[in-house]
Amino acid sequence: MSTTTAVAECRRRDDLALWSGLALCMGVGPLMLYTLTAVSPLVIADLGLSPVRYGAIATVTFGSAALSALALAGPTSRFSGRSLMVAVAIGSGVGLAVLALAHNYAVLLAAAVVCGVAQSLSNPATNRVVAGLPAERRGALIGWKQSGVQMAQLAAGLLGPTLAVLAGWRWAAVAGIALAVAGVVSAIAIRVAPPAAVAVEAEGAPRASVRTLTAYTFFMGFGLQATNAYLPLFAHRRLGFDVSTAGLTAAVVGLVGLVSRIWWARSSDRGGLQSTTLLTLALGSAAGVLLTVAATVAGDWLVWIGAGVFGAAALASNAVTMVALVRSVPTASLGAATGLLVTGMYVGFATGPLAFGLVLDHGAGFGAAWLLPLMAFGVAALIGVPSAIARPLPTS
Repeated sequence: MSTTTAVAECRRRDDLALWSGLALCMGVGPLMLYTLTAVSPLVIADLGLSPVRYGAIATVTFGSAALSALALAGPTSRFSGRSLMVAVAIGSGVGLAVLALAHNYAVLLAAAVVCGVAQSLSNPATNRVVAGLPAERRGALIGWKQSGVQMAQLAAGLLGPTLAVLAGWRWAAVAGIALAVAGVVSAIAIRVAPPAAVAVEAEGAPRASVRTLTAYTFFMGFGLQATNAYLPLFAHRRLGFDVSTAGLTAAVVGLVGLVSRIWWARSSDRGGLQSTTLLTLALGSAAGVLLTVAATVAGDWLVWIGAGVFGAAALASNAVTMVALVRSVPTASLGAATGLLVTGMYVGFATGPLAFGLVLDHGAGFGAAWLLPLMAFGVAALIGVPSAIARPLPTS
């Protein structure tokens, strides 16, 4: 083998470790919650959970993530991105193991706390790794790594219900541990470069302040996770789908969201944050929810279109805001800015499912509950109007 061929082969291995490691790190963090969502009808029946108690699991998960993102922002700055990625994968594996052993509600909440702490590190860790790469590679990698979340959602939606029906829902959690192990291996194999200087947007380009991005991310996260958490349950209870088919609605959201995140991230990286991007994604998310609700009247088939539209819009928003952040914030401020953004996201993730569950628990039904994500996406759309994103992004 010639020297040139050997170098090329080495670069291919490094790229494989990098791309797989970033996606796995982002995917394994919320895998416990996605597995639980996919098999929720069985878990709820087995443990006798009310809608609000079920929704509170997501609240505890993302509340834990929000608090951890704030508390760990300083201490974790002393560790490399690769070390943090290993910690995320190990924490995720522990959370899945606790879920598999859960025989009461308290243990479910313990799994939620572990999952939240682990995934709070995923964005800071992977952003730190991406910051060490040439500017021309960052957009594609950010879109790819953010789509790792949807890969996990897709895997949970496809495999979780089938395993749950064949062997019990606990084995769906056990299967996820294999992905956590793969996350550890791939993270160790990554070669991390020192952080490079971030190419800040040219003056006059449409940009959002960190505060605007955080507020937008909160409302999008509220609506996104409320929809994610209850879509399979809605399909099971209101549309009459069996457990496996209901879980496929989450898989559709994940599959479309995976492709959408990559496309939107690459587009935003090439041309910068366009003046209508945030508004378009918020309105598209609301349209997806409306189509889902309309399935109860127009026919079950419409829920698949609604899930696809929702996945294309809502799940792309996080990738777009993350690209804007990495492009626009200097490297020295990136950790703090990422911490603020993901805190807003996790608070939205925590409150959305809880509010949705409270509405259901008080007998209002899915019709009233779906108004919550619709209103959240409406507020996000107002934040995303051109006048709200046309001011320069502060670096402090």
